[in-house]
Amino acid sequence: MKENPIILHTSSCAEITPDKKMALRFMDCKELFGDMEEIYEESSEEYKKAAVFKAVYRKSSVTFFGEKGIRFDFCEIESESLRKNLEGCKSAFVFAATSGSAVDRLILRRTKLSAADGFITDCIASSGIEVFCDFINDEMKEGRTLKPRFSPGYGDVSLCCQGEILSFLDAYRKIGITLTEAYLMSPIKSVTAIVGILEEE
Repeated sequence: MKENPIILHTSSCAEITPDKKMALRFMDCKELFGDMEEIYEESSEEYKKAAVFKAVYRKSSVTFFGEKGIRFDFCEIESESLRKNLEGCKSAFVFAATSGSAVDRLILRRTKLSAADGFITDCIASSGIEVFCDFINDEMKEGRTLKPRFSPGYGDVSLCCQGEILSFLDAYRKIGITLTEAYLMSPIKSVTAIVGILEEE
C-alpha cells in the first residue's frame, strides 16, 4: 500500500491577512461608518496577534456507488450535491484548518466590550480563516486541477461526517481541533473540506 502522509501546514498573519471586502460581506454592509471603522481597525490588529493558522490535509480515494453514494478512505457519504461536485474525480484532498483557540477568546473578550465589537471581530475572523483556506487550496493545487472545496454542512452533506474527517487527519493531535456532540468544531473558526482532484502531474 502506498504511503498516504498527513501534510501539516502552519502560517502566521504575516502570510495570511483578513480580507476587508470579505469581512464586509459577512457583516452584510458595503462600507464602514461611524465608530465601525475604528472598531474594525482595532479588532483587526488584535486578531492578527491572536491568530495562529494551522492546517492538515491528506489524499483519499473516491469511488461512487448507487445513485448518490461516495466512498472515501475514511467513510461513505450519501450526497447528490457532493457527488456532482466530485464528478470525474478518482481522488480528493481532505483537509482541516483552524486559526486557533486564542481567536475564540478574542471574540468573547471583544463581545464583552460591546455587541458591535464582538460582531465585527467575528466577521474579521471568518474572513481570515477563509483566506487561509484559499492559501491551502493554492498549495494543494500545484500541478493539479482541483474542484471547488466542499464542506460538511453545505448542500445535502450532513455534519455527521466531521468526526471521521478529523480522525482521518489526526486533527486533534496535530492542530488541536475537537468536536462537540452537535458535530461543531472547536476552535470555532475551523473548517473541514473535501477538494476533488481532476488530474495530476
